[in-house]
Amino acid sequence: MNKLYYIVCEEKEATLFEGRYQGRTRGGAMKFLKQAIGRKTLNGLVFTITEIPVPLIREIVAEMLAGGDGGTIANVTPAANVVPITRPDAEPRAERFDAFANAAEPEVTPTKATPTKATPTKKPKAEPEATAAKVGNPGHGDDLWTKARAYWEKSRSINKTAEKFGLSPNTVKTRARREGWNK
Repeated sequence: MNKLYYIVCEEKEATLFEGRYQGRTRGGAMKFLKQAIGRKTLNGLVFTITEIPVPLIREIVAEMLAGGDGGTIANVTPAANVVPITRPDAEPRAERFDAFANAAEPEVTPTKATPTKATPTKKPKAEPEATAAKVGNPGHGDDLWTKARAYWEKSRSINKTAEKFGLSPNTVKTRARREGWNK
């Protein structure tokens, strides 16, 4: 659908172009402006390309031809085939169905967990042996880390421990350093 654009282009307070263009896109209007002023680029110019909504123009013209107050043309007889433009009905108010909508608070069940500062950086490669989730430590519970530490104390290998429990070696290394497993 073609749109009507109003274009004004100035350079150092001198108007280079002022006019209208009818086309599909604003980019097409820019190409037209470049051709009209004979330049490859619009660098250094002050310009505006404003889309004029065609339904609004039709409404204004119909009002003017019907002899309404909105026009500046006086003593014009209305045209026979002018169809007044009606505004579409207002759409129903949009509602939010997300985390920020006003909703009932979910029930929080207390869990028996000791606070730690562990934050894994990667998802496990394999399914961990313990699936007990802990608040503040998504995906890994205290049981997993207790078993991981016990295995590490037997093997003294970060890589073997990480592989057995489906963790990254860096995650195990960080946890061991934070909790002082070497002491």
